[in-house]
Amino acid sequence: MSNGTFVRRDASKMDDWDPALYWYARAVGRLQQRPLTDPTSWVFQGCIHGVPPTVTEENEAFTQCPHGGWFFLPWHRGYLWYFERIIRAAIKEIAAEENLTPDPSATWALPYWNYALDAPTKTPPTTFTSRALPAAFRSPKMPDRPGGTNLTVDNPLFLRDDFDPASEADFWETPHRAKKKNSAHQILQYPDINPFRAMSETIFAATKSQGQSIQPTFGSEITYTDMIHFQLAFGDLEDVPHNQVHGGVGGWMGRVEGSPRDPIFWLHHANLDRLWTGWLDKGNHNPDHASWLDHEFIFFDETRQQKRPSTEAVLKDAQDYTYESLTDGAGTRPALVPPAQAPQTGERVLATTAVGNPRQLLDAQAATTVSLEPSGVQGAMRSLAASDEPQTNLILTVHNVHSELPPGTPFHVFLNGPSGDLDPEGPYFVGWISFFGMAGANGHDASYDVTDQVQRLTEQGLLPDGPLTVSIVPSIPQPETRAPKPSFESVSLTSI
Repeated sequence: MSNGTFVRRDASKMDDWDPALYWYARAVGRLQQRPLTDPTSWVFQGCIHGVPPTVTEENEAFTQCPHGGWFFLPWHRGYLWYFERIIRAAIKEIAAEENLTPDPSATWALPYWNYALDAPTKTPPTTFTSRALPAAFRSPKMPDRPGGTNLTVDNPLFLRDDFDPASEADFWETPHRAKKKNSAHQILQYPDINPFRAMSETIFAATKSQGQSIQPTFGSEITYTDMIHFQLAFGDLEDVPHNQVHGGVGGWMGRVEGSPRDPIFWLHHANLDRLWTGWLDKGNHNPDHASWLDHEFIFFDETRQQKRPSTEAVLKDAQDYTYESLTDGAGTRPALVPPAQAPQTGERVLATTAVGNPRQLLDAQAATTVSLEPSGVQGAMRSLAASDEPQTNLILTVHNVHSELPPGTPFHVFLNGPSGDLDPEGPYFVGWISFFGMAGANGHDASYDVTDQVQRLTEQGLLPDGPLTVSIVPSIPQPETRAPKPSFESVSLTSI
């Protein structure tokens, strides 16, 4: 394991301008001054993850980020580790120019944003919680020196949250987060970032069968040598909290091409790396397949030299740090563990929204509810309830979900009973729709295996005899915006 030369600390426990955050800001500012042609520049490092349309240069290292496959975690670990070395070298450079001793780079390590640190509450908190951005990322100004209190210098960690882009082109003109994300109040609900389900898994990756994962996994499906850039069947950790945090911060953080250029990205991924380390510390294991261990990535180190480490090399080399805690913010058992997400598939449509309906806009301030017209659904439900081991799976699918721009929040999906209960830890909660990686792309289907849930609700008499309803609700209601609204085409319940 790690030799502990550097300790990555919890930003949610830090003072506003802890030295680790101060020097991170100074180094980010230095990288932002470097030209795109410099592999250690802020823009180049961001393009390794994804290239926004404002960048026309090409490089073999660009747009590598894998999502939805078993390279998601090792690739991001390597990406993080080389970036941390680049930041540390920039701190050393600044300290030498300013004749500062002792050298702050000698002990500096990237902090992590532990958004699940604070215990969940049933009512939205009115004060700061770990689910708000750390204060250093919300202030337009920063201290003029280490340990200073006068906030007089422009803060490179700050992105605007008062910008309302009207189009895709407008979106990329100004670095920004979604509206009102720089407040001291939580911008994410606890169920959206609770890593309990992922941390409870015992399998890193699994193969797929009939378009559906054999079982839920910690680190997604086995993709062999394929560096998938987006797959709808995410591993549990990538689904929650990864995707939900990206979507919850919104703005550039809500787009694959822009997210690394929001400085909070790196603290978010440091926390995911911490959770992976904690998962292994519980006695779980990484894959030992050659397709995973031998696959090579492309990064650049602090000397601007290209590196091509394999997964195995990343795991071996990135051992010079430890984490302040592997157990704080590692999740709490929810009242209801939501079913795993499943890709669209099916043999018989049991219920659907009315044929011929126009695209339905998703309300970013309140619930959007549609009725399903049943076609044999009650018989299937009764059959499920009567069987100890049902042979039929029920798949709920929201079809062709689309948004030109990130809406700034994940959405919760509910299969509603007559109570209209919209509690994400209640019995009707199905799962999430996240637009990270989906905004600006073609429409995608969000599908969920609701077999066990429907059986349980039917047994308890919590589903109506008539038409079913599906509600799609913003996790955190968003301010009114002129930007294009998210939408979907239809909803169906299918038996397979």
